[in-house]
Formats: sequence, C-alpha cells, structure tokens
Amino acid sequence: MENTFSISKSDKKFELFNFIYNGKIIPHAPLCGMTLKKAGSMRFRWDETNPNRDSVLSQIKTELKVSDVKITPLELIHSHIVYDVSSYKDTQNKTGDGIISIQKDLMPVVTVADCMPLFLYDVKNKVYGIVHSGWKGTGIACDAIKLAGEKYGSKPQDFCVILGPHINDCCYIVNQERAEFFRKNFTPDCVTPYDRKTQKLKIEWDNGEGELYRLSLLKANLYALLKAGVKKENINYSTDCTCCNNIFGSNRRETMESKTFTVQAAFITPRPL
Repeated sequence: MENTFSISKSDKKFELFNFIYNGKIIPHAPLCGMTLKKAGSMRFRWDETNPNRDSVLSQIKTELKVSDVKITPLELIHSHIVYDVSSYKDTQNKTGDGIISIQKDLMPVVTVADCMPLFLYDVKNKVYGIVHSGWKGTGIACDAIKLAGEKYGSKPQDFCVILGPHINDCCYIVNQERAEFFRKNFTPDCVTPYDRKTQKLKIEWDNGEGELYRLSLLKANLYALLKAGVKKENINYSTDCTCCNNIFGSNRRETMESKTFTVQAAFITPRPL
C-alpha cells in the first residue's frame, strides 16, 4: 500500500508533513512542511528583502519550538546543485536547488510555486535535507542522496522521502519534445497524451501545432527514487495539485489570473532536543 497524504483544505499559514519508514510514521524525524497561499509570498533573492517571509518563518520557528535554529536559504535556479552545509553561512550568496546537513541548528528553506519540494531523512546517519524540483530538476533528490553517501556514508535504503504538493498531470501540459525527454530519461508512464478536442484546459503558449502531453512529476520522481534504491515503503507523497487548489500558491493558475503568483517556502529542521 502506498503512503499518501492530502491537505486539500486548510485555514493555516503552513502545514507539516510526516516521514514514513517501513510504512510507519517516525516520531523523532525532522520537522518539515510548506507555507500555503494564506502566508503570502515567500519569494527569496539575495539582492532583495522580503519582510513577510522573515516574519512568517520566524512565526513557524516559534510555533515549532525551534527558535534558535538558523534559516539556511538558497536562491533557486532550477538546477541539480545540492550543498552539504555545516553552517547557515555556507549558502550565503549561493544559487542552487538543494541542501543537506547533519547539524541540529539549521532550517534549510527552498521556495516552490507548482514545482515539487522533496524532503529527505536518513534514519541511520541522521542526515536531513530538502530540494526543489521543477521539470529541469527532476531527479535532484537522487543527487542529494548520492552526496549524503559521499559525505556521511548514507545508503539509499535508509532514506525516507516526502514528495510535497506540486502541479499534477491534471494541469501540467507539455510539448512533445519535453514528453520525449521524460520518456527517455525516466519512465514512459509519466506522460500521457492530451487531446485538445476533448480536454479544454487553457494553455496560453499552445499555438495548436504538435502533440501535447500531460506530465506527472510525481511518477517521474518516484521512478528516479526507486531506481536509486529508496524503498517504496519509505516514500510518502502528496496527492494535492497546487494548480487545482487555491489554498496553494501556483505559478500557472495565478499568472493566468494576474501577473503575479504566491511563492511558498518549504522547510526542514531537526526536532527540538
């Protein structure tokens, strides 16, 4: 039986997710979760200030009773770059899409708005991490697991992974070139044909030429994780689509309605001692 969860209804500013090991929730695992649309924009750039982001993350730390941990951010670039950090200063002015650590005083944070946040925890070596994965970054969680192996001797079978809310294949339409990329590099199951005549999604970039496909980032990432050696029973994933449900920020949905969208923050940190 697969481990799934849904937060399709919420009046909170953020939600927490559970790590699963051998099909059961781990009570001592790191705290991890994601802000929702209600929290406002959590956009992050090194050359910008975002008082709302600072305030919300401070509130989250207080509520989780981890006020002493240091926010450890990255400016995202849709890459496969993952950093192993021992201090919050290790990511200063750096760009990339993933962070791992064994330190107990850090809160790695990445931003998402339809892209998938993935949360990682090695139950044996206590390595934890977080990555941001859009289509370009699919498989970055495997890069993080590989880095943990190089730095700490971690093994894929000891990792628990959470695949957070993201745009699902009900709303994510791609062209034939991108569909072929995923068929070739991941699994044919992650793409299915989209019929313009019977399926009426508004696709602003579609010029009516060429075949279109629905893309499942979930199936592509599950394939990559299982191939890397992560056990199925240690994977927990969200069934929510950020584009369908307006409790989430969504690049696709919100930019069709206006020129702006609500960036969310995904975070992970060790539990308080």
